[in-house]
Amino acid sequence: MTFPERPIAFIFAASNHGTMIVNCNDYAVQQQQSFGVGLQILENSCFDASEVQFVLRLLELGRRYFGDGVFAIDGGASIGVHSIEWARLMHGWGPRPEL
Repeated sequence: MTFPERPIAFIFAASNHGTMIVNCNDYAVQQQQSFGVGLQILENSCFDASEVQFVLRLLELGRRYFGDGVFAIDGGASIGVHSIEWARLMHGWGPRPEL
């Protein structure tokens, strides 16, 4: 079986969020500025830290005012950075099953 030569798109990247599958082509260029989730992870080992921290603080406030039943839904627009960080923060939240 023969395939055309092409650059590798997906790689495993060790990031501050854990090992992630990152698309090396996940970037855009506008006015000589590059941006994209994959690009940030490959260049900085993390996605926009201030954005992630902002949402984590919102979740903590939600828990403070509404209790452990707070939940969050990640719409799946990218590779899961928010889902990973939310899961770390929210581990153990919610009702405990009775044994």
